[in-house]
Amino acid sequence: MVLEGTTSVLGPRTLMAFDGRCLVGQIHYRLTRRFLNAVHCYCSMCRRAHGTGFSTHVVCRPDQLKIVTGTLIDYESSASAFRSFCPCCGSHILIQGQSGDGNLAIPAGTLDGLPDLTILAHIFVAEKVDWCQINDGLPQHQGWSPGYGATA
Repeated sequence: MVLEGTTSVLGPRTLMAFDGRCLVGQIHYRLTRRFLNAVHCYCSMCRRAHGTGFSTHVVCRPDQLKIVTGTLIDYESSASAFRSFCPCCGSHILIQGQSGDGNLAIPAGTLDGLPDLTILAHIFVAEKVDWCQINDGLPQHQGWSPGYGATA
């Protein structure tokens, strides 16, 4: 869904709305961005929270996210991060504070449809399980690496 178009010295910029939901639809959110950048995270908390070898997160600024319906429950998963989830189904909707730069991480699997994502890097590869292989040539960081994706 196209929201608005503006023109700058860099040319036209069109903002798009990307909707997402929890498993049962009680939580509905909207990301407003020009495009979706994402990272693959291999940290032990993401592996446990999502039940997978890694999780894919879209990185955004807080002003780019709006909770349309529902109320999230927050859980302090570490001294530097809160994870927010649906109180009904438990779907993880966002992580805040992890990056130290004020950005949020949204699990890409909660987005509606099949939006185009640009995967920028692999993070927390120091915690990667042996049965996950990385073969794509993207940058790999031992922990969080600031600056991924929240500018668009």
